[in-house]
Amino acid sequence: MSGLYKGVSGLSLFISIPILISYLGDTDYGLWVLVFALFQWVLLMDFGLASVLKTKVPILIHENRQDLLKSYLKSTYKITAYIALFLFVFFLVLIFIIDLKTFLKIPVHSSMFVKKLFVINMFFFCLNFLFNVHKSLFVAFLKGKYAEQSIAVNQILFLASLGVLILIAPNIPSEDKLMIITLLNGLSCFLVNFLYTLFFFYKEELNLKTTVKTSKEFLKEIIVLGTKYMIIQVGLLFVFSSDNYILSSVFGPKDIVPYEIVNKYFQFPIMIMLATLSPLWSMFAKNYVQNKKAVLLASFKRFNLLFIIMFLFIALISLICPFVISIWIKDKITLPSGLILYTAIATLFRVFVTFYTFFLNGIGKLNKYIILLLLSVFLKIPLSYLFIHLNFGINSVVISTVIILLIWVVFIPLECYNIIKKIPSDE
Repeated sequence: MSGLYKGVSGLSLFISIPILISYLGDTDYGLWVLVFALFQWVLLMDFGLASVLKTKVPILIHENRQDLLKSYLKSTYKITAYIALFLFVFFLVLIFIIDLKTFLKIPVHSSMFVKKLFVINMFFFCLNFLFNVHKSLFVAFLKGKYAEQSIAVNQILFLASLGVLILIAPNIPSEDKLMIITLLNGLSCFLVNFLYTLFFFYKEELNLKTTVKTSKEFLKEIIVLGTKYMIIQVGLLFVFSSDNYILSSVFGPKDIVPYEIVNKYFQFPIMIMLATLSPLWSMFAKNYVQNKKAVLLASFKRFNLLFIIMFLFIALISLICPFVISIWIKDKITLPSGLILYTAIATLFRVFVTFYTFFLNGIGKLNKYIILLLLSVFLKIPLSYLFIHLNFGINSVVISTVIILLIWVVFIPLECYNIIKKIPSDE
């Protein structure tokens, strides 16, 4: 079912992009992409708490420590609320210090409107940051399909509200369009997250009432592990989500559109892979704790066979990409030569390495992965600007990602197999 919900989410996203481009125009759609990219940064900037949930909760359930589980969940919500408040204040100050209009080369709208647009989005993003915890809880309780279901419902609700907006207000000023879309996106996301949070606690018959306090030792362990996940999340965001800002700072928001369209097109196989792998995070943690070496090796083998199918699928969608985009996007879009090929290679590498990073995340063996990720972060911007200087245009950010992922494809699977070798035989 997770795959079905992920497919619905992907289809809704697929439909919404040409609608937004047609309604907003290239420049304002580029601005919306920059704002929405910031949304993704904030949602994942949780100091690793969501990732720790997916790793620690299965262990607490396995050990039948219900009171400690309740105390841990309660502490997680408290800490998440504090982080949300801190992030809002921090970005509020940052937005008013930096001249975003000049920095991002936004040719339209006043500087004050751009700041206001980012602030309102930031408010909703921080609000949803708190209520987004339910997704990790569903995955931790091995019910990841509901996490994917909530994303699908959110996408459909936003798409429907966008359709209504276009029907009743097709010709309003561009600033009003951006502001209303911001409100629709923020409110629909909050409503869905809030209702699914209530649904989780109802379905699992859980509440946060407990007299047990989380021990300092346990909290320390969580903070140490959470910090590692935080470094990983920020590193991944930097490697995969900084492209729009690099391109905008050099070329402007309008030139983001071709990159964004191809990038979104190739997100479909990544979404399928993430939906398939989502339950494995907690299952890896459980099997590793129980020293189930054969089970883990069998899952590795199944994935390697599955990857052959994914390779053929990505090759196929690469071939039909120009045709699909010509139908998908009604406005004429000029794609730089090589963009589809480079993005396909990056997608292929990312799909392969994602499985093995899920294993490392699930078992908490992160030190070498973090070192590799930090090296990638330091390489990303110099490589991107090097290829821009060499006149590769918007392809530059994708080529830099391909080079980084090629290193990952070699080293991360090797690390996973080395860890498996050290597990005592479960015969």
